[in-house]
Amino acid sequence: MQGSDLPVGRRMELYVRSLLPDGYHQRQTALEERLSALVESGHASERSVHVWGKQAPATREATTTDIGQFALERVELFREWAAVNDCSLAPAFEVRQVDNRFTDDRYRAIRFPSVLLAEFRGDALTCVTPHASEDGVMTVGDRLASLEAENHTRFKPIDHVATEETQTDDDSPLLGEPDREPLAPE
Repeated sequence: MQGSDLPVGRRMELYVRSLLPDGYHQRQTALEERLSALVESGHASERSVHVWGKQAPATREATTTDIGQFALERVELFREWAAVNDCSLAPAFEVRQVDNRFTDDRYRAIRFPSVLLAEFRGDALTCVTPHASEDGVMTVGDRLASLEAENHTRFKPIDHVATEETQTDDDSPLLGEPDREPLAPE
């Protein structure tokens, strides 16, 4: 049997940063428990938790691991969602200059937020938090409270498959701005 009459469920991906100061782990665990409760209550069909580090090089060329490539692909998808929805992911994702103490090299890196929630329906990315819009800042906790109350804002989805096909330049900056220098390593 092909296809289904059932609606595509809401898939939730929670990204948590590793090695944070005391207190952050408890907050991340509480958010994970709330996300699990959303799945158990039927407000979401599945959830996954991804642990990422503090930062990654800002270009695909500078990234040398599969995990780093995955993180950068997700950041690009999140950035495209924000652009379509007139939202900003700043300051959740900061781009900064990093000095490598072992090699004396300098490079541009994307610093990851301590926690991020991405919502999908099928292959379509439907929401990323935290984000800022004209209505103010939406935190992960705010978004979960909205979903728990079944009173939440809907955003324009981004098709994950289409996003992957539009990226053709492996050295393109992921969080670059037209009037600024590329985010390539120096």
